[in-house]
Amino acid sequence: LDLGCGNGKYLGKSTGLFEIGSDYSENLLHIVRDRGFQGMRADMLATGLRDNVASGVICIAALHHLFTPARRKSAVEEILRVLEPGGKFLIYVWAKDQRKEELSSYLKQNKKNLKPNNITDENKQEAVGEFGLPVH
Repeated sequence: LDLGCGNGKYLGKSTGLFEIGSDYSENLLHIVRDRGFQGMRADMLATGLRDNVASGVICIAALHHLFTPARRKSAVEEILRVLEPGGKFLIYVWAKDQRKEELSSYLKQNKKNLKPNNITDENKQEAVGEFGLPVH
């Protein structure tokens, strides 16, 4: 299970595994599926998966998008819940407390590309942060 899989960058790296990517963004999941992988829309805090279903879970560059430490802890608890006994997991977090003057090139570019008139009735309900990324 790749929790917060984004565009599925880490799917398909191993053979002989059943892999599924999970992300909240339906647009990113379209990319996952177009690349030939399984993808499901799910919240990191409540995946909807059975207990002990995954032999391995990765969560790369996703956990830090959760706004509070309590939400991050809940996501880790969800990883442990779906992980089978003896399963393995990897959590990798980027720049949790990055200051504006130290922004990554990705965030700088995303801020330049963000246009306020991109908000539609469909996405108006979701809070959007300074860089056009959802705030959870």
